[in-house]
Amino acid sequence: MFSIHFIVHSISSRKSRVLEKNIKILFSDRTKHNFFIKHSKHKGHAVELTKKSIKEKANVIVACGGDGTINEVARNVVFSSIIFGIVPMGSGNGLARYLNIPNNILEALKIIKEKSIKKIDVGKINDDYFFCNAGVSFDAFFMRNYNYYNQRGIIGYARAFLVSLFDFRYLETKIEGEGLNQTSKPFLLLISNTNLLGYNISISPNASIFDGKLDLIVVEKMSWLKIFLFFIMTLFRYYPKIFKIKRSKINYVTLHSQDNNFVYQIDGDVVAKKTDKLVVSILQKGLSVIVPF
Repeated sequence: MFSIHFIVHSISSRKSRVLEKNIKILFSDRTKHNFFIKHSKHKGHAVELTKKSIKEKANVIVACGGDGTINEVARNVVFSSIIFGIVPMGSGNGLARYLNIPNNILEALKIIKEKSIKKIDVGKINDDYFFCNAGVSFDAFFMRNYNYYNQRGIIGYARAFLVSLFDFRYLETKIEGEGLNQTSKPFLLLISNTNLLGYNISISPNASIFDGKLDLIVVEKMSWLKIFLFFIMTLFRYYPKIFKIKRSKINYVTLHSQDNNFVYQIDGDVVAKKTDKLVVSILQKGLSVIVPF
């Protein structure tokens, strides 16, 4: 009998009710499934609940929420025997979209019940894990403002984007590793494990969570006009040469900053640390995830 723990970020009481109702229907056979539903009520709470589920010998732990909840749960089961599942209930749902997990709660739960499992690569930046992408430039400032204003959806993203244009500071960053040795003041410095950022937007079209590599994307400093054009073009996945995009497949890279204060994002969660060095690496096949057949 499988012990399945559902860790639910209560973004919406309606979604939570629908989720619980369908869990009780689909996993009603207690001879096959023993399920537990736990509610995450604040940032970091999903980490506590996951650690508790690990102690309780869970076989499967399912993150029910957005990219932040998914990261909080998944980072604690990397390289373990525990199987990780996703029921997407956020706005961007980058990892779920990449793995073709539907936004419909019932359909996502059916996938959990079927338990088709694949091992995926995991990115690491210093001591933090990421599953979709990490970044140390405009995207980190953007996500900081998006989280600060707490306005979800497309309107929230548009507001955060406009504020970030005025807020963003170009920082000199040295990039070293695997034949790379360059100094840049990038508009974007993104490390991608998947080819999606959320809402089906992609800046790293060749990134794959199964290829044992990370994709490093560096976009050099641009004027405001070029920035607007850049984001319009990304909606169509069209990247003209005027944007000076450099792409590399890497196993590891080291980033140095003279500022001694890196601000970076991991799967949309913003981290600020007083350090002049970030070491980025990949853990191949580091997480067992339930995916559609």
